Amino acid sequence: MNNLSTEFAPRPTLDYPFGKRWSPEHGDPFEVIDGVYWLRVPLPIALDHINLWILRDGDGWTLVDSGYDAQICKDVWEQVFDGFLTPSSVNKIIITHFHPDHIGLASWLALRCQCPILISEGEYRHYESIIKRDADAFASEASAFVREMGYAPDMVDKFVMFMASGDKPKESRVQEEMCQFIKEHDDIDIDGRTWTVISGNGHSPEHSCLYNEELDTMIAGDQSIARISSNVSVFPSNRHQDPLGDWLTSCEKLRDRLSPDTLMLPAHQEPFRGNTARMQQMIDDHHAQLNRLRLAIGAPISTVEARAVLFDRELNVIETLLATGETLAHLNYLVHRKEISMEYDYQGVARYSAC
Repeated sequence: MNNLSTEFAPRPTLDYPFGKRWSPEHGDPFEVIDGVYWLRVPLPIALDHINLWILRDGDGWTLVDSGYDAQICKDVWEQVFDGFLTPSSVNKIIITHFHPDHIGLASWLALRCQCPILISEGEYRHYESIIKRDADAFASEASAFVREMGYAPDMVDKFVMFMASGDKPKESRVQEEMCQFIKEHDDIDIDGRTWTVISGNGHSPEHSCLYNEELDTMIAGDQSIARISSNVSVFPSNRHQDPLGDWLTSCEKLRDRLSPDTLMLPAHQEPFRGNTARMQQMIDDHHAQLNRLRLAIGAPISTVEARAVLFDRELNVIETLLATGETLAHLNYLVHRKEISMEYDYQGVARYSAC
């Protein structure tokens, strides 16, 4: 998962039933509600943790998300297998979306547990397109994309290297034959309870949240997190699409679909209540960003110049790429609504101007 925190509208007052900034020890599952356990796992990246969920399922268990493909994450699972559950007792693994902190160990776990992986087809197809892409063709496409945004040649290689870093050894990839596809409105029976799939878009193609009405609880993945906003970016694969429009629609759906008292179990930070206000705050933040762009676009500007408007602070290379992708998502949103237009200059740089 990739996140860039935003600080525009006042933060809503959220209720943290287990404490703000508290989490269980790594490898020590904590029961948040009857039969639903919170597993905190470290990550070897800037966002240093992920929350995975273990659900009692009759005489066995269902896992939600898997962690990053790294030894520190495997070590936590080994601790869980030593003291909490056995691999043979796992009935299925549900993956919310294709990002590496969520799907990274899915194949390893599925083979270890001899169980299926449940994932939406949209997420799997996007994941498949990444792991099967031609490396040379992608590098060429990514280079052209970065140059089009207005970056100097010395940045192109750095960005392309990062964008190509999702390649994985064949033996650690999720294969289609391991998967059962799920979709919006599907009901999944876990321990005699119905968990309904609610899909989200924008952060990823077809992100699966799981909602149980009896418990009034949602396993939210990256769709609703208490204090950070999931990155909504444009990359070479969705260069001309409108992921921000999809994200705002998804936020509106979760805002209107759930009660303010729904217990939200996110993939990062802590469980909370207050999702209605949190969704509205994220919607408002993005509209504030859009307004900043509207005011800034007079003479034609590049994506790099627009990024400096939205993210006017020092960023490292990865943060710069994420910020640029999110800026382009905002520009595409305005292009799709014909508020601005895009043309290429004589150097092949995309420049945006008011219509």
